[in-house]
Amino acid sequence: MKKSKNTKAILEIKHSCEFCNRSFVRESTLMKHLCEYKHRWMNKDAHGNRIGFQAWMWFYTKNSPNTKKRTYTDFIKSSYYTAFVKFGNYCVDVNAINISRYVDWLLKNQISIDSWNTDTSYTKFIISHLKDEDPLDAIARSIETTIGLAETEKIQTKDCLRYGNKNRVCYAITAGKISPWMLYQSESGKEFLDKLDESQVKLIIDYIQPEQWAIKFKRDENIVPQVQELLAAGGY
Repeated sequence: MKKSKNTKAILEIKHSCEFCNRSFVRESTLMKHLCEYKHRWMNKDAHGNRIGFQAWMWFYTKNSPNTKKRTYTDFIKSSYYTAFVKFGNYCVDVNAINISRYVDWLLKNQISIDSWNTDTSYTKFIISHLKDEDPLDAIARSIETTIGLAETEKIQTKDCLRYGNKNRVCYAITAGKISPWMLYQSESGKEFLDKLDESQVKLIIDYIQPEQWAIKFKRDENIVPQVQELLAAGGY
């Protein structure tokens, strides 16, 4: 029995994947199809993927400012996709501070994209960023961090540096969460530094570099009184 022209036409209808252009006779087969690009698209709302996409956009804005605006579809087909998603996931894992500034720093220092998601690069950025950021931004982040630490330890926020777990505070310093602005310009910060043991000092010394920060405070002497006032008002 011959198939009618209509039946033949129906069988010839192709359903194509919008990502890889592969064709399928049945729509149900297309729905089950999962190519690499489709898989990437389905993960577009993951936190690390969103950060990776934004970083990829900044990368191209810096390097090719006059090209057309890129989309997420362009991103999933980029040869750099995996590297930037790894970077985004790394930022999520370490709870990175000021990611846009981090990307600017990476681009300015011409760091290889494959090294963006490394502790070595991020540590260098933190040490640099702590010195360059706005002091009031630094204090705001430091206070927010001490609030979280104090809640964990069931103590008052103003006593976080005085009576909180010193190892936790040291870790927060190495993560860039507590700035030398707070450590050097508050009474509790000075007490904290005075009571550290040798291993704790060794852990944070690269982040608080006493001589360099002393020079910085002299250079920024106009803002120092305001920072001290803010910290004193909070009981630090």
